[in-house]
Amino acid sequence: MLTKYKNYAKLYQNMNKANNNRYTSQQVANILGVYKRTVFNWEKAGKIPKAKRDPMNNYRYYTDEDIKHLKNITRR
Repeated sequence: MLTKYKNYAKLYQNMNKANNNRYTSQQVANILGVYKRTVFNWEKAGKIPKAKRDPMNNYRYYTDEDIKHLKNITRR
């Protein structure tokens, strides 16, 4: 059972190394100069596209291209 978790940990570490250009909702909010809750509200209202989800933990994440797109949409 323990080796199963070690394998997941290795997979997650490798994903993070390969995807250093991932941004959390908090980081996106800081970049755009708004609260994290505002980003969620915009997403829920359909004002911005839905974030991608990490397959391991289902957290939202954004890429560099997503950030550029969000900046254009929000004009920030």
